[in-house]
Amino acid sequence: MRWIRKSAGSLLVLIAACGRDLGPVSAPPSSTPVRGGTIRWATNQQVRTLDPDIGNDEVSIYVIHSVYDTLVGYEPSDPSRRGSGLKLVPHLATSWTVSPDHLDYVFTLRDGIAYEDGTRIVAADFKTSLDRAINLKRSAFASYVGDVVSVAAPDDTHVEIKLSKPYAGFLYVMAMPFATPIPASHLTAVGDQLRREPLASGAWRLAGWDEGQQVVLERNPHYWDPTRPYLDRQILLENIPSDTAYLMFEQGELDTVDRLPSPVYVWIQERDDWKPYLHDVGGMNVYGERMNVRVKPFDDVRVRRALNYAVNKEHIVKLLGGGATISHGLLPPGMVGRDDALAPYPHDPEKARALLREAGYPDGFETEYVTTKGDDAEKLALSVQADLAEVGVKLKIRIMSFAAYLSESGSPKGVAFSIDSWLEDYPDASDFFDVKFATSSISDENSNNDCFYSNPKLDAMIEQARFELDDAKRVEEYKAIERLLYDEAPWIWEYHRHFLEVTQPYVHGYEPHPVWLRDYTDAWISR
Repeated sequence: MRWIRKSAGSLLVLIAACGRDLGPVSAPPSSTPVRGGTIRWATNQQVRTLDPDIGNDEVSIYVIHSVYDTLVGYEPSDPSRRGSGLKLVPHLATSWTVSPDHLDYVFTLRDGIAYEDGTRIVAADFKTSLDRAINLKRSAFASYVGDVVSVAAPDDTHVEIKLSKPYAGFLYVMAMPFATPIPASHLTAVGDQLRREPLASGAWRLAGWDEGQQVVLERNPHYWDPTRPYLDRQILLENIPSDTAYLMFEQGELDTVDRLPSPVYVWIQERDDWKPYLHDVGGMNVYGERMNVRVKPFDDVRVRRALNYAVNKEHIVKLLGGGATISHGLLPPGMVGRDDALAPYPHDPEKARALLREAGYPDGFETEYVTTKGDDAEKLALSVQADLAEVGVKLKIRIMSFAAYLSESGSPKGVAFSIDSWLEDYPDASDFFDVKFATSSISDENSNNDCFYSNPKLDAMIEQARFELDDAKRVEEYKAIERLLYDEAPWIWEYHRHFLEVTQPYVHGYEPHPVWLRDYTDAWISR
């Protein structure tokens, strides 16, 4: 989660203090990819793990996606084509077949595919990896393969997967990084150290990782597509605040920077020289506050609705420099199944106070609120605190590291009220509803359903939509799910954030990907 910290005035003073022109550095035009060079970028969090069955946070997935490849993948993003980047294309599998009842999938592997050390990738490696995802207690992705009855490798080039029920989005699941080959011999050799000793099947391999400081990736010489990547390496700096990252970018120490501080975003929008290098992509994400609905006072739907009316979402979007869209629920704009006719909760303190009185809290209540440190999080927490104070709800803000926050919010005994977000794993509504609100996604540790919301009616609706193969019916079913959750209000529905990134003029061939966001496999540099 990446938010705001400095005011426009103080940030621009810092930028001006650099003592150099703030315009883009000139670069020769380049329409033909050039091989070589290093791209340098930064994140304000840190990579937690490179284990593809454990890493489910956005920053870890940046690296995991680069290092591991899957049976199917997505086409590159193309800014000239609306909706590009969402089509599934062959990766480690050159083709696949699906049975008429959508229960049996057979994938045929490419010839000559290999790991970073030249060892051949065989079908048994996919069986090993998928069985691990299904059975590993700490796996963050077991629910995604809960309908898998069996995985078989009848020979070295075919992977057979049988489902218990048809699932319209299953091919998307096979593009997730955990659906990657891992040989049993490597798992035996590294054990728990898979978190930092991956065996690359993707476009990049790990060259070095100074945890909390930087990750270095280099081109995988045995990648199945010998033409890519064009770059020699990537250097990812960890734990760099967004405002600091932008200053480094201005100084030429970074080649690209994302999650722009709001004043910088506004400033760049007004600069004709910088605008061609600004990438503003509608994010397939959702942000807000989650409530543990099993804990008082959040077990009362009237309280949860009251908090939705109390928070001023328009003010939050302004704090983000306009780089967000107010939400009415989980599904972002453009997601199939989203009910665009459903209006967000308006800012209505009077209605909020009335609902609190009705719930037995005429004077409000006090509660702890947890957010992550850095960037915009603290400023937005103060905004929520002020809005809720207006209706008598007093928040005690506690700021945590991202790792501690994940542990706290994912435990039923952890904090009951906190910031929350979800970024798509794949472009299907099931990846939002099934993961965040199905009873099957509740666990005692690292729970994806961190509201611990359980509703048999909703479970039945989710199950029906998950296995519906008629597209029109599926859309209507997801709209009904949105309306139910809107009324139940286990979250304070706040906003969908845009993905904002600026690249130096010498970075070519790059567009943020709608699923992976920062994927530099097709980028090249001309200085």
